[in-house]
Amino acid sequence: MIVRKSLLISSLFIFAAVFTGIDSANADETSKKQNLRFDYKALQELAHNYVEQRVSAPDNGRVEVVANNLDPRMTPKVCPQQPKVDLANNATLDSYTTIEIECPASAHWRTYVPVRIYHYKNVVTAASPMSPGQMISESDLVYSEVDLNRVRSNVFTDMTALVGARIKKRISAGQAISASDTCLVCEGQSVTIVAQDKTLRITAAGRALADGLKGESVVVENARSNKSVQAVVTGLNEVTVNL
Repeated sequence: MIVRKSLLISSLFIFAAVFTGIDSANADETSKKQNLRFDYKALQELAHNYVEQRVSAPDNGRVEVVANNLDPRMTPKVCPQQPKVDLANNATLDSYTTIEIECPASAHWRTYVPVRIYHYKNVVTAASPMSPGQMISESDLVYSEVDLNRVRSNVFTDMTALVGARIKKRISAGQAISASDTCLVCEGQSVTIVAQDKTLRITAAGRALADGLKGESVVVENARSNKSVQAVVTGLNEVTVNL
């Protein structure tokens, strides 16, 4: 009887040990599944994906998102759930931004990832250096892909809008040409004022009081009457007033 009791007690101890071991292994496995691990590459990818889903490419252009490299020596972050990803305080989706990644659970941590946003588009640029006063021909122009974030004023996507215009300041090869760099009618220069309707066309000499490109409205002064009129640029040193 004593032997049987001893064997029974031993069996119970062995069963309890095995069961406890299984329980412990299952708990460890569950903990591993629950705790998500984020090394520097995973954090960069979270920031990259967040921005990429929220920015749009310019018309006939493309957008490129680059998350800045984090220190590869950083200790991986652990979170029991997917971290919260959002713009950092005062950050906007401009050329540069900062993304905040936060684990809101008990293992609370917060990381910031700088992100660069490029908006690329093919625009008209100078094929070679250009000097003030130079008249633009089609051979002076070429299409190049530029980052619009680095261009401060309106640029052109159509060469024909610039052919025949004059350069107002020095332009480097490859530089995007903006409206402020050129004029078909240039301030202070002599212009021909054309007044016309369906049956009548009259011309007069005048002086431009502002710069303008084709299709733009400028103010010119009639040389004979000294009166100012609003006219539309229709050619090199030419404006038109519809009667």
